[in-house]
Amino acid sequence: MININLGTKKYIEILMKNTIILFNKNLPYQPVIIYNNADTERLQILKDNKGKSGLYLWTHRETGKRYVGSAVDLSKRLKNYYSPLKLKRADNYIARALLFHTHSAFSLTIIEFISIKDLSLEKARELILEREQVNINLLKPEYNILKVAGSLLGYKHTQESLTKISLSNLGKTHSVETVNKIKIALRGEKNPMSKNVLVYSFDLETKDMVLYKSFNTCIEAAKYFDCSTRNLSRYLDKNKLYKKQWILLSSLVKDNSKE
Repeated sequence: MININLGTKKYIEILMKNTIILFNKNLPYQPVIIYNNADTERLQILKDNKGKSGLYLWTHRETGKRYVGSAVDLSKRLKNYYSPLKLKRADNYIARALLFHTHSAFSLTIIEFISIKDLSLEKARELILEREQVNINLLKPEYNILKVAGSLLGYKHTQESLTKISLSNLGKTHSVETVNKIKIALRGEKNPMSKNVLVYSFDLETKDMVLYKSFNTCIEAAKYFDCSTRNLSRYLDKNKLYKKQWILLSSLVKDNSKE
């Protein structure tokens, strides 16, 4: 376990066995703590983070590959990573890596604690997701299959929060017109994207869906997935997983959580 204090240096190098992890002081956070061996320090990890909210970072020490995650309750969330059954159910990059390499090959960094005092649960979740997205954008972690925060927080997002997170990412690859269409749909107006293809990631563990990409036509979507439009149409609005990960819809998911 290593406590971090960057002091006046621009960089700090932390030697973990034969691997040097470099932290840049210019990043918008100072890591709280690093657990060098996620296996032997398991109990300490769960104890230290009980009842705390924040961001965490898994790092494979040999390759330097990373995964950024977040949770309203860090201890509860991190405990799931020590359950072989839950890792198998999750079946994502970080879960498979932990099962294959074992926890002893990983360090765990608590990037930051986030105070959610006096915040509603919804506002707390939005704040945590925003911070996670910032770190995903900065660190570009290799184990994060999706570059959109929120698929593993363990709760169902409202349509507004899903789109709020996704709009910044959609704006990088899609026109302003596409982004505006999503905003219009959220206001309850006639949805102009009824014939579009909206790609949602589906988390097998939490059963949550996160808007990932939007395409104006099936042809665009087919080009992205390198498949035929005929093949794609077999999954559009069929409530079936495409490539074991995606759900394809022609309109935004209706939020029924308040009904």
